[in-house]
Amino acid sequence: DRGALIPIEVVSLAMRTLWEDEVLARSEERDRRPELCELNKILTAISENPRQKIPADILAVFAIYSARRLSEICRLRWDDLRVNSGTILVRDMKHPRQKKGNNVWCTLPSEAFEIILAMPRTSEFIFPYNPRSVGTAYRRHRDKVGVVDLRFHDFRHEAISRQFEMGKSASFVRKISGHKNGGCLYRYEHVEEEGDKFANWDWHQLILERCKSLH
Repeated sequence: DRGALIPIEVVSLAMRTLWEDEVLARSEERDRRPELCELNKILTAISENPRQKIPADILAVFAIYSARRLSEICRLRWDDLRVNSGTILVRDMKHPRQKKGNNVWCTLPSEAFEIILAMPRTSEFIFPYNPRSVGTAYRRHRDKVGVVDLRFHDFRHEAISRQFEMGKSASFVRKISGHKNGGCLYRYEHVEEEGDKFANWDWHQLILERCKSLH
């Protein structure tokens, strides 16, 4: 009903959710990157919650390694995976002018590739989950452990910045991120230090075991 009165708090919450789920186009540049202690809190809360059926922890770690948006992760198909080359076709990748049909072959970092190979093949989709439900689960556990202003989309920033911090060239990183040019790529890159922030990260192996437990 167009004449209905809607509380401003409801509208504000809906807008924040739409921004986080990338339903609305985002124009602001963010440089929020997660600290390992924050990730540990969120991932532990998700994995230890017996009522949490969607493995949002697996998708979060995959996003951190792969640089994929949540909506893209839930569209990845087994038939689009090229095991020999370690690449995958990302269908309908977000594009400022092209809403559909922007299909891009992207390189999978080794950690992301391992997660895919550990997943059970129960559907045509590698991660057969509703992205809205995954986003809701992620936010619920993030808020529960008191981590402030860390969006799922920030993991894409993290993945791209990590590649630069490990000394990878822009042309190499574009093969992972799917960017067509360096201008768009560099708005995601926020280098803080040299080296691999996630070297020997416990959650890499823990998530591989979580994937296998789904079989």
